[in-house]
Amino acid sequence: MPEQLESLIPEPGQQSQDSEIPNLTEEITGTLQQAFDILVERRDAAFAAAIAPLDVEIENLTKEYSAIGEAAQNLAELLPAKARVAQAEHDRLLLAGDREGAAEKLWEQKEAESARGAMSKRQSEIAAHLDVIDNQKRSLAKNVFQQWYAECQAVIRAAEHGLFITLLDGLKQSFFDFEQQTDTFAKTVGDPGLFTAGNLTGLTSDERSPEWISGSKWYRGRSR
Repeated sequence: MPEQLESLIPEPGQQSQDSEIPNLTEEITGTLQQAFDILVERRDAAFAAAIAPLDVEIENLTKEYSAIGEAAQNLAELLPAKARVAQAEHDRLLLAGDREGAAEKLWEQKEAESARGAMSKRQSEIAAHLDVIDNQKRSLAKNVFQQWYAECQAVIRAAEHGLFITLLDGLKQSFFDFEQQTDTFAKTVGDPGLFTAGNLTGLTSDERSPEWISGSKWYRGRSR
């Protein structure tokens, strides 16, 4: 095999080492994405579970409201005819000398008319109760959010500590440690030594990057 081709073949274990860092970066990105997904799923699941009984009640009340509305409409259409029939029956019974029966027919008509009012009253009660349930759902949403917010803080603080304390501060110190270990620190004027301040600032994304813009937005203006 030509020497040029032999030089392109990685030594045993070299290929796995070459992929170690890309795999690590993908794992870090994936872990943070997974943390975000889990947080959102936990919030939505907690809220759904909290309002499930209220949603069932809303569905039942809405069906009742619609059924009453339909019944009230049908009754409204029939009342004039029922009134005429009741009046005719009243007059017939009265002429027949059945005063009690005649009075009962008029009472039945008044009952039908009052039923329409009762239906309207019940619909008003349902509408008011639906408003109460809506306020309950808003209150539950606030409670769920406050509990979930604490979980978000725990995840974010862990990620911050890992990035700023463990990784960035740790690497910065390791620069100095490695410089001391290898005797590569600046010994004369003009000797840059092993690394420069630019190597430190260059660890993070520059000011044109979306990461820098987002980071400065989150940390700008904070005070102790």
